[in-house]
Amino acid sequence: MNIEAVIFDMDGVITDTEKYYNRTWPVAFAALGYTDFTREDALAQRSLNHEDAQKLWGSRYGKDFSFEEVHKYNTKLVLKLMEEEGIQAKPGINELLSFLRENHIRAAVATATKLERALPRLATVGLENAFDTVISASMVKKGKPHPDVYLHACKELGVEPSHCIALEDSPNGIRSAHSAGCITVMVPDLTMPTPEDEKLIYGWAKDLSAVIPIIQEIESAPL
Repeated sequence: MNIEAVIFDMDGVITDTEKYYNRTWPVAFAALGYTDFTREDALAQRSLNHEDAQKLWGSRYGKDFSFEEVHKYNTKLVLKLMEEEGIQAKPGINELLSFLRENHIRAAVATATKLERALPRLATVGLENAFDTVISASMVKKGKPHPDVYLHACKELGVEPSHCIALEDSPNGIRSAHSAGCITVMVPDLTMPTPEDEKLIYGWAKDLSAVIPIIQEIESAPL
């Protein structure tokens, strides 16, 4: 198997920023009167597109619930936290990117974050020029867990999904990459893979540098 590209999720995979969302979502929900929203609920929200989030939380909170209103308030909270506490890259990113360059494997980002926020976030950790393309879910019809963002990234790269490794940290991202036909590898951030996740992933890596031997294993496996 020839791996032609690696497609990265951003928050929780490239940047250590998913932790901020996990803190702010309960605060944002509570500020608008939904006080029973927990950090466990915030884990289910990771990478979830707006339409599906509206359905998910609307089924709990009723017809007057507006996810857009909660999301708008949460964005203010999370951006403030990032400004106050900073943004760091996840361990192993530079080692993995160097390996990809040396082996002529293309690199892309497929993120649920809007492009106008994703690009500055990558620049903050010095990775503004590290990827062949950056694809936001706002650029496609349906965001994660639907396959659109990964299919679009593969199209931009000019490679088949079956020759791409997707790196994800959340169940919604895993479902998105797997349904697109990518070889999906979990790089755990806030949670380890569940039994359901394990059915959809090739394997998991303790950090991004540990993705390197997984690539080598896939490429050396007999057809």
